[in-house]
Amino acid sequence: DPEMDCDYMVHVSSVDWPDEAERFEVVYEVYSIRKRHRIRIKTRVPENDCRVDSMTDLWMGADFMEREVFDMMGIRFNHHPDLRRILMPDDYTEGYPLRKDFPVQGKGWRDTFDFLNDPN
Repeated sequence: DPEMDCDYMVHVSSVDWPDEAERFEVVYEVYSIRKRHRIRIKTRVPENDCRVDSMTDLWMGADFMEREVFDMMGIRFNHHPDLRRILMPDDYTEGYPLRKDFPVQGKGWRDTFDFLNDPN
């Protein structure tokens, strides 16, 4: 809505509600610099169809934030100009680290660093 004059993308985030039918929530927060107000936009998506339309055509600032949500939660953004991993390695196939069903026991990589095991 042009009257709202929201010209700044504050953030894009997501929430995992594992017990809900529409398990994932995508949250956008936009701000009007001139009018000094913010709007939070939320939408829910089911696990079997984790996709929403990208907001990059309205706010290019959503680009990297949508990629982070994709990378960490597995939510796809239709019509995103470059939807690919941004934090995890490109060949990472072990799930989505911020989902609540992601294993939290870790991989034990830190155990190989001597300075972490040295009691002195």
